[in-house]
Amino acid sequence: MIHDKNGQHTALSGYLLIFFTVLAVFGVGCTPRFIEGTKIEDSDDTRDVIKVMETYRKAMESRDADMLIALTSKNYFEKNGDSNSKNNYDYEGLVKLLRSPEFRRISSLRMKIVYRNIDFSEKRDVVTVRYYYTSDFKMPPPAYDGEDDAVAKEEQDDNYDEEVWHSKNDDNEMILEKVEGKWYILKGM
Repeated sequence: MIHDKNGQHTALSGYLLIFFTVLAVFGVGCTPRFIEGTKIEDSDDTRDVIKVMETYRKAMESRDADMLIALTSKNYFEKNGDSNSKNNYDYEGLVKLLRSPEFRRISSLRMKIVYRNIDFSEKRDVVTVRYYYTSDFKMPPPAYDGEDDAVAKEEQDDNYDEEVWHSKNDDNEMILEKVEGKWYILKGM
């Protein structure tokens, strides 16, 4: 009990103590939760998006072209950041790439994604995922292209059957769109 200076119980002081205790408890309870290992707020929407991203990562690791295609929006369009429009491709171009001999040449792939942020559009039907990735992939060396470089030809002949590990790491941005309640990759694969 709280007493004033004459030893009398002060109701107002008791109410203030209760008020601040409740405020402290609810104030702590209202702090946002984050997805483990990130600074991304944990919500149903962000978990759904990360689930798609993790399915993408696993499909890449298993080189599952069918799963990657299933994750892709029919509106997919990739502009490869240069002025040559021949490097751009749409959904059909991505399907062709994923079914190409070059994609099938990858015999092993490991990929790690570190999520930076997830930004939803105002209607929450498009989301931009920014992340950092590292990938290690194994594939045969490129075929000798017939140039007059005798050293390259000799090296090619020496390791033609050997597979070589390659590494790539970079920041990336993937854009997804929600169609009939499900997220599909729109850009950035």
